[in-house]
Amino acid sequence: MTTSTAPAHGWVAHLRAGGTTPWLAWPGRADAAGPDRGGPEGARLPGAQQLELLRRVNLAVASGVPARRDDAFRARLADRVLTTTAAGRGKADLPLVGLPVSSFGPQPVDPAAVSAHELLRVASVLVADDLVALGPDPVRTRWARPWRRRFRLVGDPLVTTAAREHLVGRGRPEGGPRPFVVAVGAPLDVMLAHAWAQRCFEHGSRPWGDWLRYWRERDQLPPRVDLDDSVHRWGGRRPYVRVVTDLEQLPRQLGVRHLPQVRVPGAEQAELGRRVASVVGLRAPVAERPALMRTLQRRIPDSGAAPVGLPDRERAWVASSAARLTRRLTRAGYPVVGDLADLAPRAVPSVTASGVVDDDRVLDLAIRMVVDPTWRERAARQTASQAEGTAEGTAERQVER
Repeated sequence: MTTSTAPAHGWVAHLRAGGTTPWLAWPGRADAAGPDRGGPEGARLPGAQQLELLRRVNLAVASGVPARRDDAFRARLADRVLTTTAAGRGKADLPLVGLPVSSFGPQPVDPAAVSAHELLRVASVLVADDLVALGPDPVRTRWARPWRRRFRLVGDPLVTTAAREHLVGRGRPEGGPRPFVVAVGAPLDVMLAHAWAQRCFEHGSRPWGDWLRYWRERDQLPPRVDLDDSVHRWGGRRPYVRVVTDLEQLPRQLGVRHLPQVRVPGAEQAELGRRVASVVGLRAPVAERPALMRTLQRRIPDSGAAPVGLPDRERAWVASSAARLTRRLTRAGYPVVGDLADLAPRAVPSVTASGVVDDDRVLDLAIRMVVDPTWRERAARQTASQAEGTAEGTAERQVER
């Protein structure tokens, strides 16, 4: 007499059909002590991570999360979830508790007890595969206008990346002879959060808390956050430098009437982007990865979550770094649009004050993207983008040259 795997195969079929019953509550488990009748010929049981993720997907659909309801899509999705291998470092596919198990290898587990971190290792692969299949969004460009103002943008990575992309689409790229170096500043805790979030949507990064600790232990600022170092890197001289801490004045420094509002990723969005980036790095050629991740940054659904915040243990270091950066910029004598006092960190509480992003909320966002493919639909977004570009292009013809 051996433990039968037939109940497990029955549970897998139940999940494939959209079921949500946990493994320990599955009625067929009572028959697991009978003769091993096995499952479908040649069938291999998926790991506990994949099975629990499929159950969570089914729960999300049952709870009213927007999703495609057609049977063909649901069947393909179930197949994808059950056959996807977890990414990154972590546990191998885990066997189900109550089934035959080898004397070596991972121990059997209750799927409902698998952590959100382990489920995210599978969910992030599904999102990355969808992103690679979608491909990068087309980048709108125009011939460079010969009368444009010459500039070089440095500083706050979220603000400068969004502004740079917008200006390229308006025929106002960076560079040119003797450009003004425009250094965009903000409270240092905000710039650090923006730098980490932007890096998550470029090449990936360490977790937020680990990333901050890395720079604190070296008592350095990340290169894109250190405004003084960024200006020197581009050879900025005093008459051709502007340090901008008042973002309402930034468009004028760049020779345009206005800039689009910057979309700041929430903590869950940035963390999911960080995890997806590591998978995209294996799925796509090097030349395509930046455009793919920028596409994800534009299209990732809003979660309503606040951006990452500064942990209390890092506040003293950030405050001293901000004071040091302010002194260096003051000594350099660069013209300032705004007030260098605005570089001081804000004294506001944050939901991510621990420096740890909630994996359960990140998993909810990943499942939402897996079951609802509307974020991958191009037509509506492209039409809106083209309409916006036409309206803004008309307005900019009257802009100060």
